[in-house]
Amino acid sequence: MNRDPLAMERTATNDGIRLAYDMEGRGHPLLIIGGLSADRIFWGLSRPLLAGHTTLCFDNRDMGASGRADGPYSVADMARDALAVMDSAGIDAADVLGHSMGGAIAQELTLMAPERVHRLVLSNTLARNDGYTRELMGLLKRLRREITDPVTYVSTLATYTLGRVTLGTVPLEAIARQALATSPLQEVEAFERQADACAGIDTLDRIGDIRAPTLVLHSPDDRFFATSFARAIADAIPGARLHEVPLCGHCPMVEAPDTFAKAVQDFLR
Repeated sequence: MNRDPLAMERTATNDGIRLAYDMEGRGHPLLIIGGLSADRIFWGLSRPLLAGHTTLCFDNRDMGASGRADGPYSVADMARDALAVMDSAGIDAADVLGHSMGGAIAQELTLMAPERVHRLVLSNTLARNDGYTRELMGLLKRLRREITDPVTYVSTLATYTLGRVTLGTVPLEAIARQALATSPLQEVEAFERQADACAGIDTLDRIGDIRAPTLVLHSPDDRFFATSFARAIADAIPGARLHEVPLCGHCPMVEAPDTFAKAVQDFLR
């Protein structure tokens, strides 16, 4: 990950769990919340492109340098983690960018502390599971437990997370080996706890209360959360804007970081 010379890892605490975070850049604060099994390194391509912001990025509980939980939790618990990180960083309010599970965390954060969120960007996320996504979370848990070879596991996961354009240009094994070289695999039990939190996401009946200006990003080849999930969020949040990041799967900040960052920047300006 490209590191700002001023960036230094710090820690916050919530529910007795250590939360590792860092801050980079200068400007209006932007809190970045990652998704399932994604640490801060996941944002390494797009984060430097968010110039003009002080980006505050942390590892969710059960991931990266943050502590491990000792039992189940919800995305609302993880939203309180995000607030603890903001408190530790001395940030009263920020723009908030959440991806996938992080988008659901961002929704909960905005609902529980609306005064802390200026503008909200929700990328490739959902507000309520359906039968497909619940089955998918169960399948991902089985894959994580049963595929013991790391390269094979990450290659399998990439077929879900990346779009056909990316998968058609970069060999799966190369993708897997590069990912494993930058971040170790999340432990099985930690992955399962995060996946269970994802399976419990249900904010759709409440996000109509969100008043922060909101951008909802989606990608046409997202095999986790189809455009219908993004449209449901945009329809539910008053005044929300819906924007497509083309030629991408579930991870546009990795597959098309320039296009992704421009969409975020244009909205935040």
